[in-house]
Amino acid sequence: MEIYKDLEKAISFASTPGKKVLLYHTDVDGICSATLFMRFFEGFEPVPLEGPSISDKFYKKITRMKPDVMAVLDIPLDQEWKKLEKIQKELPEMKLLMIDHHFSVKDMNSEKCVHVNPRFNSSVYIPASVLVYRFLEKAGKDVEKLIWIAAMGVIGDYAFRECKDILKECESIYPGTAGGDPQESLVARLSDELLSTAILHGIKGVEKSLKIMNAAESYKDILENKYFAECNRRVDKEKKRLTSEFDKKAKEFPNLGLFIYKIDTRLSIAACISTKLSEKYPDKIIIVTKDSKQMVKISARNQKGDISLNDLMKKAVEGIGSGGGHIKAAGAIVPKKDWKEFERRLVEEIEAQKNL
Repeated sequence: MEIYKDLEKAISFASTPGKKVLLYHTDVDGICSATLFMRFFEGFEPVPLEGPSISDKFYKKITRMKPDVMAVLDIPLDQEWKKLEKIQKELPEMKLLMIDHHFSVKDMNSEKCVHVNPRFNSSVYIPASVLVYRFLEKAGKDVEKLIWIAAMGVIGDYAFRECKDILKECESIYPGTAGGDPQESLVARLSDELLSTAILHGIKGVEKSLKIMNAAESYKDILENKYFAECNRRVDKEKKRLTSEFDKKAKEFPNLGLFIYKIDTRLSIAACISTKLSEKYPDKIIIVTKDSKQMVKISARNQKGDISLNDLMKKAVEGIGSGGGHIKAAGAIVPKKDWKEFERRLVEEIEAQKNL
């Protein structure tokens, strides 16, 4: 599969002088993608985003910045293609580079845009950090020494089965980092620690972590970082509490193989909890929810992969919220007032897919 067919054009865009902005996702894969990219392409102002939504505030911010180049990593901004095209119309000279691995809604490739996504022609699952790593590799950059960062992204996006090659290469270059059980490896520990900074301190944690990652000379610097270690300690304590309460508090739908678990915590930890629970119950659909002001944030996992959670979330939120993701992992957000409708649709759609 030729993912980087416009390699020279992409390199040219990333190397363009002038005002440059980098949009990246606030999870491990997004931070690792941004770290790798910024190591070799200087001058980008990093802007973390929790999702692909282009709000009026975001639109005004970008058009006011008037970047000569905008790079987008690990964010399916093509889901908002009409608004994205509006930005391009407002800034006709802006060059756009998008590297992503979510389900694509629209191929944005054009004279002023290079849009990289393996999902255009395949169902292959490759985290953005790996796509960026291979992109840099193909561009002739000396990126091999930073493979531990790509390996962290693999673990963070739960792609250790699909990206065995990266983990194998990482273990070969740095023995003892990625061998054996991927989830018990040293890079898994690094990934957990990085994620904990975002969970504990939100956007500020993400921004601080990106600076730390960019300054690290090796993975050992991350292992020895006191901020990462303390965040991980505090988050781990909360993870243990919430997972231990699952059996008592989760709402079960036995005939559907579905659990809905509402967590009560101040931390943005729903995605982490849903992943942990799906490891324990790999043949179940795990839905973890957390109330946030007027909204309900939803994290869905299904390790079995017999139902596409991306499709499930999109159908359940149609007209009332937003959602999507991957086959085995997806998320959504709906207003509290529409929760019962979301749950009704969720159950109805699973019943339909399971022919119940």
